[in-house]
Amino acid sequence: MIVKRDREILQNYLSDASNYRGNAEIVYIPQNLQEVKEIISKLYQEKTPITISGAGTGLTGGRVPNEGVILSMEYLNKIIEINYSKRLVRVQPGLLLSELEKELNFHGYFFPPNPTEINSSIGGNISNNASGSRTFKYGSYRKFVRELTVILSNGDKLVLDNSNNYLKNNELKLVSEEGDIYLVPVKPVKLPDTKNAAGYYLSENMTDVDLFVGSEGTLGVVVEAVLEFLKMPERIAGFMTFFDNVDNMLNYVEKVRKLSLLNNKKDYASVKEISASLIELFDKNALNLIRNKYPQIPENAKSCIWTEQEYSAENEEYVLGSWFDIIKEFTQLADSTWVSLNEKEHKKFREFRHAIPSKVVDLVARNNFKKYGTDTAVPVEKFREFYTFVVDNFESSGIEYVIWGHVGNAHLHANLLPKTVNEFEKSRELFNLVLYKAVELGGTISGEHGIGKLKKEYMHLMFGNDDIDAMKVIRRALDSHNLLGRGNLFD
Repeated sequence: MIVKRDREILQNYLSDASNYRGNAEIVYIPQNLQEVKEIISKLYQEKTPITISGAGTGLTGGRVPNEGVILSMEYLNKIIEINYSKRLVRVQPGLLLSELEKELNFHGYFFPPNPTEINSSIGGNISNNASGSRTFKYGSYRKFVRELTVILSNGDKLVLDNSNNYLKNNELKLVSEEGDIYLVPVKPVKLPDTKNAAGYYLSENMTDVDLFVGSEGTLGVVVEAVLEFLKMPERIAGFMTFFDNVDNMLNYVEKVRKLSLLNNKKDYASVKEISASLIELFDKNALNLIRNKYPQIPENAKSCIWTEQEYSAENEEYVLGSWFDIIKEFTQLADSTWVSLNEKEHKKFREFRHAIPSKVVDLVARNNFKKYGTDTAVPVEKFREFYTFVVDNFESSGIEYVIWGHVGNAHLHANLLPKTVNEFEKSRELFNLVLYKAVELGGTISGEHGIGKLKKEYMHLMFGNDDIDAMKVIRRALDSHNLLGRGNLFD
């Protein structure tokens, strides 16, 4: 067990990528599972709050403590076992996503959820039910978590398997290795018809694993996880398509999404038609941010859509033809489309996508004001209305803004970049307005980043008091003293 008390070193654990800052006097860094059990059991006896710390890439303050101690999982960072025949990998929570992808890719496999931040940790991703660009085709983390090993706040160990312990009579029965039985009352809640990372996943067909995925470190400490992975496709084609008309861009997205939802159900090797694995949006302001780095962006581009499709080599001519046809149908800038057909070119597209939020971080530092960035998602049939609402309100405010997002899932990151006190106050009003609108349309306040400490005041927008109380009952059933992740999700 490594213990750190030096104030200068502690600063590295007292913030995350949101720049939310907290307070703690000590960091415990266990080097094996037994040390995790020992320190948690000790802290339970002392009634000391524990905040679990991952890689620090989160955007809602979830790993940042307001009190108590920090439990960092950074040294539990190994791939324990890979079974390629069953396509399952057992990992520790501190393993970085980049390391998992590197190992799988080397052997011709990949992990589908694809969160944008490759230096995030697996444990943190599970905690938030993380997702990314490929979620459009493959779904979020929850779909690929097969087993979890969890240490509860009192030190008890649970081994959970999502194939055999389903909710029965509104109750989950959890049995620890120590022989203790936890009867967890679950009241299913109405979940939005879109990707969602807000609150506990309380569904009639849920398993014990579902309860812990997305629980943001408030129910237990994940110490091992078994994840499913897939064989890499034979070929991938990528397209950066520019539009001189926003309405045409939205029409293009709707048609590509509709065709893809039909064809993505088939084996990619047999598909010759449109079948996107990702559909990503960059608005005009996002493009303008990086024009100096990418001068080949068409001068009159009002937006850009990045798509990818998996296919077999024998169908390449048909697949590319299908994409060129649909692109020409919706934009006058079809001839300016960028195409990627190999890993070197795909990497350049990913760098293009990452350059935009990186530039926003620079602007935030220069402006010396925190940005207000949404993580909202709505049902796909409501996206046009939602996008128009956001753009109209942001434009009329006069505040600098940048929009990008996983438009295949109708998931939008709309960022306000205030430069003055008045703009900052107005940005908060607009931020609230957008969250209200998303929920009004049947969507969520968080599509992938979770709630943490920064967005818990907005939980009531999505869930009634009875639903939130039902979540608190679950928490008390597993952590009676409210020690784990105190301040995340709700007080």
